[in-house]
Amino acid sequence: MPSIRLGCIAALLLPILLWTQPVLAEDESPSACDLFSSASPFDLESLGERLAASAVGCDQNRLVLDFGIAEADSMLPLAEAERYVKDEFDFYGLAGFYSITRLSIVNADGISRVEEHVELSGRDWLSVMGRFTTIGLNAPGATVEIDESGARLRWQRGSPVRLTAVVGSKTNLADIDPVFAKTRYSHLWDWLGALSLAVEASLEFLHSSLGMSWGWVIVIFSVLVKILLLPVSFMTVRFQRSVSQHQTQLEPILREIKENYDGEEAHNRIMAAHKDLGISPFFTLKPLLGSFIQVPILVAIFNALGEMPQLAGDSFLWIGDLAYPDTIGQLPFAIPLLGNTVSLLPFVMTVVTVASTLHYRNRHAPASAVQAQKKQLYLMAAAFFVLFYPFPAGMLLYWTMANILQWAQQQLIKV
Repeated sequence: MPSIRLGCIAALLLPILLWTQPVLAEDESPSACDLFSSASPFDLESLGERLAASAVGCDQNRLVLDFGIAEADSMLPLAEAERYVKDEFDFYGLAGFYSITRLSIVNADGISRVEEHVELSGRDWLSVMGRFTTIGLNAPGATVEIDESGARLRWQRGSPVRLTAVVGSKTNLADIDPVFAKTRYSHLWDWLGALSLAVEASLEFLHSSLGMSWGWVIVIFSVLVKILLLPVSFMTVRFQRSVSQHQTQLEPILREIKENYDGEEAHNRIMAAHKDLGISPFFTLKPLLGSFIQVPILVAIFNALGEMPQLAGDSFLWIGDLAYPDTIGQLPFAIPLLGNTVSLLPFVMTVVTVASTLHYRNRHAPASAVQAQKKQLYLMAAAFFVLFYPFPAGMLLYWTMANILQWAQQQLIKV
């Protein structure tokens, strides 16, 4: 069944590709001028009392500080900055990616993770990225150091200490310096990042054109994607039907071979049986072609839904915030991989998958093959429940709609 293979591949690829870093809506961006206030996420005292800071410039998004010449080795710990940008919600399981902060170097050449010690040039930005907020620091001549005790900026004695700080979402930081555009979907391959940007642009277009809430936009978008992929679905069904017919023809032959022969003779007879039908022993993999087309699209959609700042604070039906799980209750303890909240949407998603499995029919496959496919689907329903349970509601809303549409397709296009 196509959805089995698609689900298996998605389950393998999503943990690898779904290292998302969503951003903050422009109207919720903190001010760069607040970065060095009394509630500053930076410990400026570590730079030394003899360094008198003077603000060269300060506005909503950019703050420039000039400390003069360092009279001794000086450092700026980044631990508080990382806590400042970290999402306050505790994600569990694979959704724990959203609770991670990253340090990256961004310049005109691209973006790279900071691993150990990196000396910054005038064109480099040290990007401290959380789920919603990003802080960019430009500190020419400083060295970024990372060890067991944490991350810090360090200036050597006698070097000028000049620091430019910017804060905001990845989208509005690109207005300050175009290099910050490279932080968008930087965890993905370039082509997959471009596909995610296309998905985001499509969702924004639907939202602005229809004037509906983001929840309805996701629902409508899922329908449009299904319509767009109908040719792929037809192709996959045709391949699956062919596979089922050949399996029906092969089953009695293979059963007889296994009962009467073994070893090399059994292998030769099995190969001959495939050859007589004009098929390869790998003919069952043919429907995977459709999955290879759909999985990158699915990954791009999930990354876009996770990184779009517009979803933050937007409600839909019983869902209070599409950027977070649709919590309807709180547990006094945390369940591994699932967390300490009670969410309704994962149960709805699972019920749809189970109902779809109960109604699944394959007229061309032997009964044993259909039962095996159903068992696989039940296992996939349980796996996806655990996988998606702690993820934001916007993602689960799309996946639930995709399952409903897949169910409808099964009723209209019989295998």
